[in-house]
Amino acid sequence: MKFAGFAVFVIVAALHINPSSSVTNEQDLAALQAIQQAWAPTSFSWSGDPCESLWLGVTCDPTSSNVIKLELPSQSIRGSLPLQIGDLTNLQTLDLSYNGNLTGTLPLELFQLANLEELFLQNCGLFGTIPNDLGKLAKLTYLALNQNFFTGPIPTTVGQLSEMFWFDLSYNQMSGNLPLQLANLTKARHFHLHVNNFSGIIPTGIFSAGQPLVHLLLYNNSFEGPVPSDIGNLTALDILRLDFNQFSSVPDSLTEMVTVTSLQLDHNSITGEVVNVSSLTRLQYLYLGHNQYTSGVLPSWLLSLVNLTTLDVENGGLQGPLPASLFALQNLEIVHLGYNHLNGTLDLSLASPVLVEVDMQQNNFTGLIGDFSGSLNLEGNDICSANANLPNNACGGGSASPNLAPEPSSSCGCSSGLSSNPTAGSSSCVCSYPVSGLLNFTALKVSLDANAISSMQSGYVESIPLLSSANQVSILVISSSTATLSIFPNNKPFWELSEANTITSLISSKSILFADVGPYIYIPSGPYFPPGPSTKSGLGVAAKAGIAVAAVVFFLLIIIVAVYALRQKKRAEKAEIISKPFASWVAKQEDQDAAPKLKGARFFTLAEMKKATNNFSQAQEIGAGGYGKVYKATLPSGEQVAIKRSQASSRQGAAEFKNEIELLSRLHHKNLVELVGFCFEEQMLIYEYLPNGTLREALSGSTNVVMDWPRRLQAAVDSARGLAYLHTEANPPIIHRDVKSSNILLDEKLVAKVADFGLSKLAPEEGGVGHVSTQVKGTLGYLDPEYYTTQRLSDKSDVYSFGVVILELITSRQPIEHGRFIVREVRSALQRGGLPALRESLVDLKIEKACPDSQLKPLLDLALRCVEESAALRPSMKQVTKELEAIVGEFEGGIEGARNDYIPNYKKEEPEVPLYDSSSFQYSGGISATVEPK
Repeated sequence: MKFAGFAVFVIVAALHINPSSSVTNEQDLAALQAIQQAWAPTSFSWSGDPCESLWLGVTCDPTSSNVIKLELPSQSIRGSLPLQIGDLTNLQTLDLSYNGNLTGTLPLELFQLANLEELFLQNCGLFGTIPNDLGKLAKLTYLALNQNFFTGPIPTTVGQLSEMFWFDLSYNQMSGNLPLQLANLTKARHFHLHVNNFSGIIPTGIFSAGQPLVHLLLYNNSFEGPVPSDIGNLTALDILRLDFNQFSSVPDSLTEMVTVTSLQLDHNSITGEVVNVSSLTRLQYLYLGHNQYTSGVLPSWLLSLVNLTTLDVENGGLQGPLPASLFALQNLEIVHLGYNHLNGTLDLSLASPVLVEVDMQQNNFTGLIGDFSGSLNLEGNDICSANANLPNNACGGGSASPNLAPEPSSSCGCSSGLSSNPTAGSSSCVCSYPVSGLLNFTALKVSLDANAISSMQSGYVESIPLLSSANQVSILVISSSTATLSIFPNNKPFWELSEANTITSLISSKSILFADVGPYIYIPSGPYFPPGPSTKSGLGVAAKAGIAVAAVVFFLLIIIVAVYALRQKKRAEKAEIISKPFASWVAKQEDQDAAPKLKGARFFTLAEMKKATNNFSQAQEIGAGGYGKVYKATLPSGEQVAIKRSQASSRQGAAEFKNEIELLSRLHHKNLVELVGFCFEEQMLIYEYLPNGTLREALSGSTNVVMDWPRRLQAAVDSARGLAYLHTEANPPIIHRDVKSSNILLDEKLVAKVADFGLSKLAPEEGGVGHVSTQVKGTLGYLDPEYYTTQRLSDKSDVYSFGVVILELITSRQPIEHGRFIVREVRSALQRGGLPALRESLVDLKIEKACPDSQLKPLLDLALRCVEESAALRPSMKQVTKELEAIVGEFEGGIEGARNDYIPNYKKEEPEVPLYDSSSFQYSGGISATVEPK
């Protein structure tokens, strides 16, 4: 503390600043300084006076110099909410969303902010119960605590928040029933309470007369019994989602809610006839299936819903023929009537031009009439066994491709992390770093087609003052309910950091809504860190020079005073480390001598690592990235190893580092990379050396390994076996959480081995069954959509990622390439013309003639089942392995025979390019904004 005081004295003296001349009021200044210290180090820098120097994310009242807004979404803040947050007594807006390492419980001091109107803490790592003190925030209009780990009931004091407009507690682990006090929120227009553990019979009285709710989202809970009759009081309701509960019936009053355009009642326990909603003439999106209806024909009243765009009555007890007039509804785009008992001839002769997808799988159709160019799924019908010449891969699970707006050109050849800016003129190229993230729609009124994209682009331009053209907004649909969002600066490389923060804050604030599409949640790719941006400081040349001189004086004084003390301290620390080498890896409150539980991994000193790498010479370097570098080394025993050395600025947290060591040291399988040892002094991991680099490199041609068809199948089987071992044979089972082609390495015999366990989690139950709630981490393109939507990780998340890897093996394309998502492209090609179209447009030319249909088709089918949006529809890794082994069975001797038949024909000399690219052994700390591998 004395040293810190001396440093402050030096800075103040050098800059001739009088602390008492601060513009910001002293209490707010002290609070912000305490908050800065609690979160240090941060991705942003605060210096000078908050109001005068325009601190990032801080807004002051110009008349009183009080801090009224603190907005720092997606800034990699670590730690908890400091108690001093309660000293910002004039605060009106607090937004700390998308900081996954902001953890802990909500401090009671937070609820002293009597002037707070907007509280956004979504997508953080907060946990515990929401205290009753919530009721003290009487001025609150926006409350977004979604995507955290809150438990317990909604506090009854919520009824005191009479000004509430937006109430969002979704994607948590909250329980109990809904309190009657919600009826007091007479100004609320949004109740988003989905994906929790709420249960019981919703009591009558919550939905008060005249309550202006437009969105009521209660799906994915455990509500039971009848839907309360007073739901009919919601005369302004637009979207109602009650699906995935245990409701037994709906009241007649629901049919009086004539303003509803999107209604989902599916996956409940509703009995009787299919719910008659013919009076809801504005309906566009209707899901009624997966209930316990009495069997019957398709209700004729459905034909009167002329505004329908999507109809889903899967597993609805329907039987008999279908009227051809259903498909003539002029706005109908998607029809899902699978898993019923419909029969006769499917008549599509009257199909509307806008109809793009018809799913009739697992019915009893025997015939087909009409030409239909969209996606048609008749899998499991009698017609498939009798007629092998049906169009559009109809018996193989036809799939539609959304009608997307054109993607910006990628012909500029931009370097990693940058994208071609669509605002540049047609004859010029500008490589830019956009603000980017994922959009997940929690409810929809229309499909995400070109019209929806255009509407969203216009909405962003209208709501973000920094935007002037729809060209600045790029939206890429990657599934039926998710899309990527990139917001580009106008014809320049980078946004200013303050501008990027403003854009993220505006999206976070719920102020950008799409009334004609539906509500969504936004998941940023991470903090806005452009490679070498030119940020404006707002200071003149003289001021900058003065600061530079002061900085030099400051550091000289610091060096003179501190050198001796640091030397002594290092000697003491070194002695302590040697005696207790694992002390720094555990939290202060834990046992300071706790060591990782190791089974076979060896401990190496920093001196040994320096000797093995010739003091980490450049000649030994085989890879580099944001995490640090990888070196090839030879141990005194003659064993060749790869040393992953993290640089200080990007080292994993102690827990992650310890986690990876413990996991790898006890995993022993021929298809998992073996951990040889570790060095705790600089967080180094020593792996077995695999000379043929990563699978991604081999597919891209950046090494001398030629990946022919048998070798690709070999790599698939090898890596599947490794993952199946993790899921079913490891004790306890493990979920990898970052499966991708750059985390699969090839040894000297081209045996594939799964690597990088820095993100791995223990499975919640024996055999990996179930899920564990956790912050979303992984790599864009491989990330399970259900996982990043719900934050509920399961072994099926690895299955999704592995499905993408299989598609890479077939196409040699990266998951997201030139603005196109490989899963959607494959499905689109199959929908257009089946396997021949896929061969023509996507199968890698190097293997196109070598892979027989008898292997390619089942491999594709397996990959597409792995990347189903719903985890429940994906196979297990054990099943994936069995199917892969069956696919390669026609090689004599199976995959081992293929391996012997195809001796590696790569060159013996070292390749010119590094064997490990920048993503090898990479620790992925969150959703990557860049196309992986880098």
